[in-house]
Amino acid sequence: TGGTSGTGGTAGGTGVVSDAIYAAPNGSESAAGTLENPITLAGAVAKASAGDTIYLRGGKYALTTTIGLSKSGTSDARIDMLAYPLDAQRPLLDFSGQATGSRGLSLSGSYWHVYGIDTFASGDNCMYVSGSNNLIEFMTFAECEDSGLQIGKGATNNTILNCDSYFNADASLENADGFAAKLDVGSGNKFVGCRAWNNLDDGWDGYLRGADNVSTTYENCWAID
Repeated sequence: TGGTSGTGGTAGGTGVVSDAIYAAPNGSESAAGTLENPITLAGAVAKASAGDTIYLRGGKYALTTTIGLSKSGTSDARIDMLAYPLDAQRPLLDFSGQATGSRGLSLSGSYWHVYGIDTFASGDNCMYVSGSNNLIEFMTFAECEDSGLQIGKGATNNTILNCDSYFNADASLENADGFAAKLDVGSGNKFVGCRAWNNLDDGWDGYLRGADNVSTTYENCWAID
């Protein structure tokens, strides 16, 4: 389940961090980012720093630009970006309005926990990870124009846990994988309990170019069609 590693306490025994930043599909850029007055996703990311928790309310976020997660937490104070646990509906980041070649989520920071979010139809990877020591959990990556989730640029020690990647296909019909820890990726990345199916190219691509002596772990993972 989603972590509560932020500096604030939890509210009323619900497991909800009491001083979290709230984003919603109808959030306002100028809002305070509270439960009653939520901010946009980009605004929430801009407000967050080490030890903070961002909650995404359920529903569809219509996004046309990349959401960059460039700040970093620490080993003792991660930045958590989580589906709000009291909503029945999961948050869906819909990037279908993006131009081809634009990524959905770009995680260059370190010590993030991203949990319980669906990503859809980005113009490139639905999520690209170039930071280290991140936990990506219970996510989906679907109908992207490149690999659903890709790890590269020397990224190390990331864990992808219980995630699904499917129906990803690029325009040239040759290069969209389910999951890809490849090219210039660093070592120590781990996929646990993840599933890839009906992707145009590989379920899992580990082709190295610009890196060697790299080790990636796959544990209880599936590739189908």
